[in-house]
Amino acid sequence: MLPLLRTTLAAALVLGGPARAGAHELWLTLSTIDSVPQVRVNYGHASKRRAPSLPKLIELVALTQDGANGLRAGLKPAPPDVPPALLAPLGTKPGRTLVAATYDSGYWSTLRDGTTVNSSRRLVAEARESRWSVKYAKAAFGPGAPWLRVVGHTLEIVPVEVPGPTAGAIRVRVLFRGAPLPGADLYYGDSGMEPERAGLPAYATDQDGIATVPIRKAGSQVLTVSQTVSPSATPTLADEDVYTATFAFRLDEPSVN
Repeated sequence: MLPLLRTTLAAALVLGGPARAGAHELWLTLSTIDSVPQVRVNYGHASKRRAPSLPKLIELVALTQDGANGLRAGLKPAPPDVPPALLAPLGTKPGRTLVAATYDSGYWSTLRDGTTVNSSRRLVAEARESRWSVKYAKAAFGPGAPWLRVVGHTLEIVPVEVPGPTAGAIRVRVLFRGAPLPGADLYYGDSGMEPERAGLPAYATDQDGIATVPIRKAGSQVLTVSQTVSPSATPTLADEDVYTATFAFRLDEPSVN
């Protein structure tokens, strides 16, 4: 039986809405602590963040035009007086750096009463539904970063062009398993920190997997895409596999829109 694919692409000023109610996202931002640029690995929702699990963060790498540098070994929990996250010294000039991360969220099962547990069907065979979840994140920290680089994530958002400081939109291509993904539902939201989709206009990726995302405010931007594959590659453990990917960047000048 051929797998069933379901796709949602969300774009918001801070964080796009999750593909599943209660789902959590992974996104990358830049912080400066004691004058040292730090990659911040965020998890949860923009309005309700949680500390990501270090063992589940499989890879964190900084990419420049000159090469790649692994950052995972330098990760530490964020200080208690700031929102929960993992932090790692960047070690490169932020304006020239693209950072990429892979996070294995593991198996999740929903019981008959609606309770969600971090387990596969192997231990909760009576579950109403079960899924395996993996999350990918990328962030371009400046105009000199390799924005257009394909890093090879199973699900990936790749800009088609680098937006200028007054850009009113960004064009991106969505890749799944290395191929353009057409027909993705695209959302743009300007509701601040709230990752809700209600009432947002819908867009769609074209046959080449390209979508145009409007940018209506300056500041932090995060694009989010989700892809669900059913049946799962491990059908005895889960019903479906859920992939999510984010791409973060900043535009600090007022847009033209």
